Amino acid sequence: MPRYPLLVLVLIVITATATAVDADPRQVITLPSDMRGAFLAHMRHHMDSLDEVMGQLAGADFKAAAKVAREQLVQGSGAGFGRYLPIEFREMGLGMHRAAADFAVTAEAVPTPPTAADWQKTMAALQGITSQCRGCHAAFRVE
Repeated sequence: MPRYPLLVLVLIVITATATAVDADPRQVITLPSDMRGAFLAHMRHHMDSLDEVMGQLAGADFKAAAKVAREQLVQGSGAGFGRYLPIEFREMGLGMHRAAADFAVTAEAVPTPPTAADWQKTMAALQGITSQCRGCHAAFRVE
């Protein structure tokens, strides 16, 4: 048994943590420190907006869900992040904005009362947004 069991344990944890970080295959995006916080807040805003869309859908308010998507997810912010982001990231971001626009058109067209087919089309359009989010988060990480 080692003489310093706590030290051995700390070294094992540090080694395991370093290995896990090194094993992250996602492309690193390095932003200037003054942009990083704003960028991450912007990404959290996307999540908040997506949550609001889902909340409106949970209440079967398709028009409100379309409005949130159109007002909060369709347009880019123009905050200047793009100049620091790889083209692949920007393309995925544009894909998310286009998917949000498609969702808004689909949800806006749902009649009252909605049919099962309306729900199906709307949820498929919603997945169009979330698949863009998932793809981007699987490919990139911000440091």
